Amino acid sequence: MFCAGFFWKSAHWDAESCGMVAFEKGSKDVLGLGPPDPAFIARGEQNFSRFAAVLNDSLKGKTWVVGNRLTIADFSIGGLLPTAERMELPVGRFPEICRWYERLASLPAWREALAARDVALASWLSKRGGQVRAV
Repeated sequence: MFCAGFFWKSAHWDAESCGMVAFEKGSKDVLGLGPPDPAFIARGEQNFSRFAAVLNDSLKGKTWVVGNRLTIADFSIGGLLPTAERMELPVGRFPEICRWYERLASLPAWREALAARDVALASWLSKRGGQVRAV
């Protein structure tokens, strides 16, 4: 089950939805790869809604992605949720994802990691004049 959750994230959550939108809205500018492609953003947004519905349904009755044990699958999938929110993907439409992520985000190590990321991101953005939508 662990492998299924981990590979699902790579194939769907990252490459075809959250990651796709983040790449188009943020990374392309940072890397000097041109303007965002509206068609890819739209595709990523549609995929997000489809894949989030699958994840939302699979989380019903579970504490964590694989059941009642925290695994790397939770961290792997959860790692893109802050980005999804910053990219204005409709995370709030999926109550099971919100419930699950709230539990993940309450872990002290998770909060510390996000705080460190936020500090580093703010510093980086200030050096760039805050002109990039952060990924």
